[in-house]
Amino acid sequence: MSPKRSPFIDLPLKITLTTAGVDWFVRNHKKLKRLPMADKRLAYGIAVSTVPASSLQKMINIDYIAEVELVRSEFSSKSREIIDLTKLIVHRILFKKFESETFRLFVDSALIKRWNRQNPGRCIDRETTYNQLQLGSLFSSIASEIPSVSLDIQEPLIRKNVSNEALSEDERRLRAYLSDGFVLSASKLLWCVLAKSRGQLEYENLVEELRGMLEVYIEKAVISEYLALMVVELLGFTEVNHYQQVARRLLGGRKVRDAITVEEPIRAEVRRRMEAEGDLLSLTYELGSKGASIGTAHRLRVTICNQEQGYQRIKEQLEALIGTDAKGRSLLDFSRKVPRQRVNEELGFYNLSYLQKECEKEDVHVEISMSQIPRSDLTLINLTLQL
Repeated sequence: MSPKRSPFIDLPLKITLTTAGVDWFVRNHKKLKRLPMADKRLAYGIAVSTVPASSLQKMINIDYIAEVELVRSEFSSKSREIIDLTKLIVHRILFKKFESETFRLFVDSALIKRWNRQNPGRCIDRETTYNQLQLGSLFSSIASEIPSVSLDIQEPLIRKNVSNEALSEDERRLRAYLSDGFVLSASKLLWCVLAKSRGQLEYENLVEELRGMLEVYIEKAVISEYLALMVVELLGFTEVNHYQQVARRLLGGRKVRDAITVEEPIRAEVRRRMEAEGDLLSLTYELGSKGASIGTAHRLRVTICNQEQGYQRIKEQLEALIGTDAKGRSLLDFSRKVPRQRVNEELGFYNLSYLQKECEKEDVHVEISMSQIPRSDLTLINLTLQL
């Protein structure tokens, strides 16, 4: 079951395109813009005020998106939307990786070796190209059998999750949603051969291997919960520090920290000043793609950028907070509270230890760093995951 969520991403986004994405837009006479990005680059893409989640998913699936960027004077009012966007992007990257890994497992399986012996004119291997119209027609012909094959793969995991008393209902629903998403992301060719081989010994063996891989990927995907909260916390940390910087100019000798975290009129005035001066905050998701350099195909880099004069002070504060240990709070409980919490400095990095521990357990590399663009006042906080 999919968690309840809006079918739209209600955020003003700049979406820059890969070479393949630009080529498709040009061939189909779709208008592109040269978008000014937060780091002062110009890139080809589109700007939207809201976008269907399904459209964003499809564009990620076919490697059309290079970056997704959000620019605002504040992020705290959009915490829930940012959490949903972050999870959507992480899930699509992992679904794509699962598709390629299951296809590799599929073509190397005993089932395909037997298939190739019995069908010498229709051999299946990693180099074979397929007529997509014929494959689509074949897939349609076995559509009625897909639910049974899907259940063969998922049913033992469903029973395992239901019987696991350590999981909350939210966690069970999340795993069910992820399980469906991964299975449905598998290639059409895999589905076609499985449907026509159901009941054979090699089928059972391959289904068991696919189930094992599915279980691994479901656990990897749970990292999206940690990452989404980490992004919100980084944004809160950045927003408060930058608001304090602007407020010092507005308030003179007043106690800035209390004013900026408690008094909404002061926060509103800070936002007005930032918007008037173009002094905005940005959040950028950089997606690895098949056309990217080696080792970046399943990488996600999240960058938070702002104009920060106290770079060294913020860097030292960041490094100190990175060492903060979590106090055993339930992450999903914390997640449900995030949209109602005020932005404050204490929120920053509280759950980084969750993210680090989960990533280490699931063999996902995570790195957090801070840098400054040379000859500018642009400060960057980078959170990089190699999924």
